[in-house]
Amino acid sequence: MESLCLVVPKMRAEPIRRKLMEKGILRKELQIRSDKRSVYFPISQRIDLGFPIETEDFKESEEQVTDYRVLVDIPDELRPLLPSSYDSLGTIAIVKIADEVAPFAKQIGQAIIATQKSIKTVCQDAGVVDQFRTRNVKVVAGEKTTETLHREYGMVFKIDVAKAFFSPRLATEREIVAKQVRPGEVVIDMFSGVGPFAIMIARTKQPKVVYAIDVNPDAISLLKENLVLNKVVSVTPILGDARAEIASLEKADRIIMNLPHQASEFVADAMRALKPAGVVHYYEIIEDSKLGERLDMIANLARGEGLVMKELARRKVKSYSPTMNFYGLDLQFV
Repeated sequence: MESLCLVVPKMRAEPIRRKLMEKGILRKELQIRSDKRSVYFPISQRIDLGFPIETEDFKESEEQVTDYRVLVDIPDELRPLLPSSYDSLGTIAIVKIADEVAPFAKQIGQAIIATQKSIKTVCQDAGVVDQFRTRNVKVVAGEKTTETLHREYGMVFKIDVAKAFFSPRLATEREIVAKQVRPGEVVIDMFSGVGPFAIMIARTKQPKVVYAIDVNPDAISLLKENLVLNKVVSVTPILGDARAEIASLEKADRIIMNLPHQASEFVADAMRALKPAGVVHYYEIIEDSKLGERLDMIANLARGEGLVMKELARRKVKSYSPTMNFYGLDLQFV
């Protein structure tokens, strides 16, 4: 296959290869060529790096390396500390990197881009910060952007990973919840983010309305864009504190509480906002040994409201640490 290529002396080849990967213009579907003097890098566009650009024929890559760790040049004793997984959101990969291998962050990012054709940007994730649940992210390789379009179950979401939290690992969970919604329901998403739960429900079911609340103005702004992108009209975005906002809304058939570190602080408010026999989809990251205590606490709160809690379903959505898991609980209050 014919392609533009950058012709680089062999002694300069490796740093130039990394630069081309960082800029996202190395054609990974073609095999790099070399002769006694030079390396020929197939590129998708012209770039001025001080080396000649020619047009040459290249073979298509026969085998794509999919494990980025193979490409990372790192001391053997540190190799077990390389991240074993990362989140892919559209064209962005978000990876948590241990302190011991943090000096290799750029190389890790470049290797991920080299092995995943859809990834154009790699961000290092230093955890969720502030009351808006935003990620503390830094671009370590590829295009200098934190915005992307993420596709999920036929829907598209505009995301800015630095401004609003979004987890692609909850895609199956969102489908599970949406399948339970009946036509004409009133649904409240107390912590909606950019709208993945709300939009999936509105797109795949026929709710009367989904009230999507978030305290983060950037999340609500992105949610409004996502409603347009997905041609959804039955979602009402609300910027504000969930506790205050649900008190003024009509009673709900179903409430989604995806705030895994703080949901227990809002569960009594959710109960009061339900219709009789309403359901709460409750999410919490919790020690396995303390889950029973949490359910007892919620049941006691329900009794204080004159209600009885029924556990309809319990799902271990994902692992968080050796002793903690992200749980999804479907709870009915009658």
